[in-house]
Amino acid sequence: MKHLSANKKNIKPATRQEPKKAFEPEIFADSLEVMESYCLQKIVLLQSSLEKLTIVDNTREIISVCQQIKKERNLLLQIIEKKNQARKNIC
Repeated sequence: MKHLSANKKNIKPATRQEPKKAFEPEIFADSLEVMESYCLQKIVLLQSSLEKLTIVDNTREIISVCQQIKKERNLLLQIIEKKNQARKNIC
């Protein structure tokens, strides 16, 4: 009878990256301006929390915060692009 090793990990096969999704913000807001303000505030908060971490003691947290900042920046860019499109449609 074979016993599986306790250290054996389930390795998933490499998958293709998903195509970029359409603009789908995770927050619900009245306007793009509110969403933009929220994203800017969240980025500032994440950056201030990042400044308090040390690389020796908090490596994983630093990586996580950096990933969150990157995600918020991408969302902010999408919001700004959407605002610019809306302005073009008005004119």
